Amino acid sequence: MYIWEPHQPRGRRSVAEAGCCEAFLLCFEGAEFYVLRYTEAGKAEETARGTYDHVYWGAWLDLTRQHEREKHRVAS
Repeated sequence: MYIWEPHQPRGRRSVAEAGCCEAFLLCFEGAEFYVLRYTEAGKAEETARGTYDHVYWGAWLDLTRQHEREKHRVAS
């Protein structure tokens, strides 16, 4: 379970990776990484802000794998 908060830019955002369907974006601002998503209303939300290792090996892989499983389950 992740806590999603409104995205609060703290600098210039760059995208390191985009997940399937671009449901999630692995972003960074300077040396700080986070996972970004957009709601159906178009609002940006973020979770798991921190170091690359913390975000990538924790939230990023978990969220993108979960999304892939759900996508394939719906398609079946």
